[in-house]
Amino acid sequence: MSGLPLWHAPAHRHRIRWSRPSGRLRHGTLAVRTLGASGPPLLLLHGLGASGRYWGGAFDRLGESARLIVPDLLGFGASPRPPLGYGPEEHADAIAACLRECGADDKPALVVGHSLGSLIALAFAARYPGMVAGLVGFGPPLYRSASEARRRVGHLGLMVRLFTIDSPWTAALCAWTCAHREAAGRLVELLRMDLPAPIARDSVRHSWPSFSGTVERVILASESPKWLQEAVGPVCFVVGAEDKVPDMRFLGELSHRYDRISSRSCHMRSTACP
Repeated sequence: MSGLPLWHAPAHRHRIRWSRPSGRLRHGTLAVRTLGASGPPLLLLHGLGASGRYWGGAFDRLGESARLIVPDLLGFGASPRPPLGYGPEEHADAIAACLRECGADDKPALVVGHSLGSLIALAFAARYPGMVAGLVGFGPPLYRSASEARRRVGHLGLMVRLFTIDSPWTAALCAWTCAHREAAGRLVELLRMDLPAPIARDSVRHSWPSFSGTVERVILASESPKWLQEAVGPVCFVVGAEDKVPDMRFLGELSHRYDRISSRSCHMRSTACP
């Protein structure tokens, strides 16, 4: 998630090194891209307001030594959008079904998530511990309580609050976006010059139930510390030095509480939504 207000977006598109990913696209429980025929499963989970294309062509090289599996999360991108059911259980069940459909459930997978994707990775690891070998989370919006989650999200700027906290304005804006998805995609592409054009357009490929349900039940409910406790295997959290979304102090407390958890800050800036 970025706290960058839309009206402060740069005037010229940044030259981010992003290219279209390759691989086989499948449609089942989830829309998923697969690459690589041997090695352990490697699952990449995108963040909120994104799709599997977030992980661009630079990540294709991972398919040389692993079976790369890159889904669109339930309700996002090209994946199905049921009218309800976007809690941690539904997201985890959809990922488990996706791995089975891809024939990638024979060995535990390394799961890598960006922001929201890291929380869904935790929920998946807690619900299906035998399917997860380890977890890496980039910029996880992991908070000690629901009130702290709302407080931190509320301090990220007007546009972030508008798009992440349920309100009549949010519902109306999302309804307009769903009714005019192509126009909304072009508008976001113009406003978010800090993102590659396809990634910006993908930010409107969801429904109001999938967006609001996922925000409320996965991020703002703040049950992720419980999932972290229930998950097995090593966990590594990586946070950009300028990323305001994660609670680095809380992540540090967790890394001291559990030997299998590590957290680190690095000099990178997260520009996409969680």
